[in-house]
Amino acid sequence: MQVPEQVKTVMDRLTAAGHDCALVGGCVRDWLLGIEPHDYDLATAARPEQVMALFDHTIPTGLRHGTVTVLLDKTQVEVTTYRREGTYSDNRHPDQVEFVEDVEQDLARRDFTINAMAWNPIRGLVDPFGGRQDLEKGLVRAVGDPVQRFEEDALRMVRAWRFAARLGFTLDPATRRGIDRCQSRIADVAVERLVPEWLEILRYDPGRVMDMTGLFAPWIPELEFARQTPQHSPYHYAGVLQHILDSIRYLDPFDDILALALLLHDLGKPETRTTSAGGRDHFKGHPIAGQTIALRVVEELKLPSAWKKVIPQLVLHHDDILPRSLEAIFRLRITEGWSDEWVRMLFRVQYCDIMAHSSKGRQRLERLKASQAFYEEQTASRPLSLKELAIDGRDIMTYTGLRNRQISQALQAVLEYAWYHPEKNNRLDLLTFVLRSLPRLEGGMA
Repeated sequence: MQVPEQVKTVMDRLTAAGHDCALVGGCVRDWLLGIEPHDYDLATAARPEQVMALFDHTIPTGLRHGTVTVLLDKTQVEVTTYRREGTYSDNRHPDQVEFVEDVEQDLARRDFTINAMAWNPIRGLVDPFGGRQDLEKGLVRAVGDPVQRFEEDALRMVRAWRFAARLGFTLDPATRRGIDRCQSRIADVAVERLVPEWLEILRYDPGRVMDMTGLFAPWIPELEFARQTPQHSPYHYAGVLQHILDSIRYLDPFDDILALALLLHDLGKPETRTTSAGGRDHFKGHPIAGQTIALRVVEELKLPSAWKKVIPQLVLHHDDILPRSLEAIFRLRITEGWSDEWVRMLFRVQYCDIMAHSSKGRQRLERLKASQAFYEEQTASRPLSLKELAIDGRDIMTYTGLRNRQISQALQAVLEYAWYHPEKNNRLDLLTFVLRSLPRLEGGMA
């Protein structure tokens, strides 16, 4: 293994002092897969105080769990003492940590066999649980008893699916059964830890969600309802959840916000489904129902405030291709206050949604492209904010005597005028419009 010089220096110094050490975890896994590691986790038989004594600059990152950060040539190398762990009463952190001398005891506490390998230049690969063989087989398998591993930290159940999605692996049958048995414990995991894992699954292989709706259930139970809801329609080739997950596959480049919007966009369908006499399914009003779900979910997932604002709006409007009219753009951008970024996000959501339809459903794609082209053409030369006007509030106050709220309302009238008459967006024409409109403006503001 090619090891960064700073990491090699730390390993050499530990070894020279008589302390066993090894690279562990993800860096070993990635090396065996032919992937360049991003992080190098170093473990050692040396106690934290011994590590700190060997180096001039260290940070006691987590002494209780045996972790010290070594600062070497502006590089940080994390060094953790070999350990075994007791019970996990909080479903995340061990209640007791016991330092040990043997790397194999340390590996025994880890989550999956593919992450329970170590390497150093003297011993080579240390693989007591068959991690290399599981890499070759394409298996994600828990170390030891899966139930025990998941009871220690329930997040590992989602991590198992994340590794499977990222690497294109399958879950070992016993590990899968362990997840099925323990999945109710996912409710004990802080949602802030779950969302990044879910997003990684959506990034690499959204189809995995089909088999793991129970791991979303405390926050998004509607995913299971969607899995059970068919779509008997010439516009669809699959049920609701399959359509949702397929739509995410078309998200290129991947975007966290849009992925979540797509995950939620059709969750209003199960409750709005009706079936006509001919056996065709209809979902009238599902965007409104979906927005209600999205408003709840974004709060429960504790998403950033900007995400909370835009995702429910994308869900509400995902079925509404913007009409090719100046009035529609004005309403959305100026009256409703959508930013250009939001509109472009909506176009991307709609594209992904349409592409996950049958060939008949994909016919809407031409309409979407025409709408997008019209939007681009019209917004290129028309003002969409007060900052783009040739006059401002001070001009209106100087030439009309209007004050405060009157000025604000006058500016909105000017913006609308300039939107429909972009050639008039100059100082003379806009002031002329204001002066000519003054009686109406004053009357409307009385």
